[in-house]
Amino acid sequence: MIGSWWKWPGREVGRVSVMPARSIWIGALVLLVVAAVSMWTLLALFGAGSPQDKVRLEIIKLAGGIVVGTGGAAALLLAARRQRATELQLAQNERDLAQKERAADDARHDAVERRITELYSSAAEQLGSDKAPVRLAALHALERLAQDNPGHRQTVVDLLCAYLRMPFANPDTTGAEERDEQRQELQVRLTAQRLLTAHLRPGADSKFWADMDLDLTGAMLVTWGMEACRIRSALFDGAVFSRDASFRQVEFGGAASFRKARFRGAASFDGARFHERAGFGEVEFLGEVSCRTAEFDGAVSFDESVFHDPASFSEGKFSGTCSFRQVDFRDVISFREVEFGDAASFGDAEFRCGASFAGAHFQDTASFGLARFQGTTSFCEAEFWDVPWFDQAQLEELDLSEAWTLAPDRATDQDWLRRFPRWRLVDGEVPDEQQRRWWRFVPDTREVAD
Repeated sequence: MIGSWWKWPGREVGRVSVMPARSIWIGALVLLVVAAVSMWTLLALFGAGSPQDKVRLEIIKLAGGIVVGTGGAAALLLAARRQRATELQLAQNERDLAQKERAADDARHDAVERRITELYSSAAEQLGSDKAPVRLAALHALERLAQDNPGHRQTVVDLLCAYLRMPFANPDTTGAEERDEQRQELQVRLTAQRLLTAHLRPGADSKFWADMDLDLTGAMLVTWGMEACRIRSALFDGAVFSRDASFRQVEFGGAASFRKARFRGAASFDGARFHERAGFGEVEFLGEVSCRTAEFDGAVSFDESVFHDPASFSEGKFSGTCSFRQVDFRDVISFREVEFGDAASFGDAEFRCGASFAGAHFQDTASFGLARFQGTTSFCEAEFWDVPWFDQAQLEELDLSEAWTLAPDRATDQDWLRRFPRWRLVDGEVPDEQQRRWWRFVPDTREVAD
């Protein structure tokens, strides 16, 4: 305020009055004068030292303290207001900065997405080229795009699967004029298969694309190699596997379906793991099939499938229900030491060249009703945790040596035993650790009535 009283010529900057330096000294001198006058007045009025003067001085001191305290409180309030205003300004600045950063990130993200869309569209367009080198370049461009942008990997996988679903004629079955073109296309398709499966193996962490879904419905797949891959779900319905196909040690995290697929060569599912439902209904296996040590955690169905060559499920595990109804086994089939954790059905199946269930464990119902067994059928050392059903089954040579069953106590009186005229049950000597009474099959040397 002193600065506003003392306005010296040439001391204004713009429209703001600037307090001169001598105003500070004048203000200090005025304060000293006021203090001196106040002290002299108090001494003159109350300096006699009487009790009344002392009381008056104490009242004046108290009033002065109140005035000073009030001024201090006002000063603190003003300081708090200034602090709050400063903090609000800082918070606003931070919000403005964050908003600018978000806007910049959005702009960068939009630019990246536009670039990705352009690359994707360009590569997809190149896949439609009539020149094989252009299509090969498009495949590699899509692979790099998916590798650098994890959020677009499923989209690229879908595009590769769609390309493999396109019609394709095997060069060995086409005319001379189309043969060269088809051979070039075969190389493109083999590259697409290789690029696809190479990123589905978890061994190379930097290149592994996790949780991918495959849709290869009706695709023509040549020398399909999917060893040790891990995927979420897969559709191979109606697919044709030309030459050999390998699914060794594949892990299907979700459902897998091969309904009406056709395997023209050997098919291997050794060590494969199906965590959910698996469907192999109406599949035709023209070559040898191997499913050794394969594990099926969910329900699985091979209903109405045809096995032309030998097939093996040895040492496999079916934790859910499994169905082989109306399956045509035209060559030898092995279920040796397979563990059936739930109901197993082979109803109306046909075993033309013998079958082996040696050492198999049927932990639930085992149904072979209406099945037709030609040749030797072995259940040697098998375990039936429930009465096996062979209603109207046709059996030629049956081997039940050392097989066991948890049949009821009066098992020897059951009608189902009449299906095995050369075998009878004998009571196990001691129950097992769960106090279950086992019955053992032994050859019946007694004379069998006509």
